[in-house]
Amino acid sequence: MKKQISLLASITLIMCFATSVLAYTEGKNLEAPKAQNVVIDGDLSEWDTARGLKIDDQSQIIDQIEHWDGVEDCSMEIYVMWDEENLYVAMKIMDDTPLVYREGFPLDELDSVILFLSTDPLADPERTEYTATDWRIVQSADRFNNNYDFFIYVDREMIADNKGWGTRGEYGDELVFDDYEGAIVKVDGGIVWEGRIPLHNLSNADIPRLVPAAGMTVGFDFSILDVDLPCPGIHSLRIQSSARLDGRDRTPAMHDVDRNPSLWGTLTFVE
Repeated sequence: MKKQISLLASITLIMCFATSVLAYTEGKNLEAPKAQNVVIDGDLSEWDTARGLKIDDQSQIIDQIEHWDGVEDCSMEIYVMWDEENLYVAMKIMDDTPLVYREGFPLDELDSVILFLSTDPLADPERTEYTATDWRIVQSADRFNNNYDFFIYVDREMIADNKGWGTRGEYGDELVFDDYEGAIVKVDGGIVWEGRIPLHNLSNADIPRLVPAAGMTVGFDFSILDVDLPCPGIHSLRIQSSARLDGRDRTPAMHDVDRNPSLWGTLTFVE
């Protein structure tokens, strides 16, 4: 009897993981290999860049499509690796005017990348509202004398019960995360951005810390915002990995990943 109960519990757990894989946006799963000797320096030679997801198509634009001049103007490819304590995120960003930053403006009205992540592998993949284990993380940076300052804004305003982890860093000039590491290197046509996010930052006494393991899948998505002038809203656009839109009239409400996590893709941790 005990063996039967144990087997039933195992099957139930497997079904939960399988449901998580299938119920987010189909075809938008990013495989994340386990990290080996990662150095945060903007050199991706130790990364498996065969496993990545791209933002490079007009159908992925969810705001101000009229400002997109092609992949050279704004596009990106993202890679993720993991260990039990950290997420490692690398991005190749093509942008003819990268990292437009202006102090005092909301980070998601400037050049930035938004990461969407669930830290609960058993979260309902069909949920249409954020829970306390869903995260919208906006990252930006400012270049000064060939050095970069990194800024992070964690948006929790859409969560009814945030379990004591509220919105932080909205107006920039804050790193928010302890022990974050970042490096940016200029390349032809854009930048390479490499970072390490310690996962203890996405937890507290009431929010369990995500501990990645091979075979685990969680909700995940990403977006890039491009501003060509240091006055947000004048010449800007937003492109989202999971979006598939038609027509020229585009608004973020048409693919509302900022409020509906069921639209996200997924991230699968592999060896």
